[in-house]
Amino acid sequence: MSGVRGTPQQVHRLANRIVEAILRQGYVKPKKDPAVLKDRVADLLQKNFEEEEALEDEAERIARSRVRQMVGVDQAKMVQLIKRKLAEERGFPL
Repeated sequence: MSGVRGTPQQVHRLANRIVEAILRQGYVKPKKDPAVLKDRVADLLQKNFEEEEALEDEAERIARSRVRQMVGVDQAKMVQLIKRKLAEERGFPL
């Protein structure tokens, strides 16, 4: 695995900042308690981070399986290229 994108507390802090900024600037007027919106945004962020981590893990597995074919290629760069290609194929925004 490539590493955690953030602790649950960090994800919630990020969600709080995003929602507070959106509300403060008047972009949306919540129909529910803002805490519900913050929790939903935190859930979406966490899901996105997990999906990206799974994508990176798959890219690393593919890179390791092809390492003999890619002599002289920086493995980190190869992982990023594979990850970008997988994301593009799956419609996943990076």
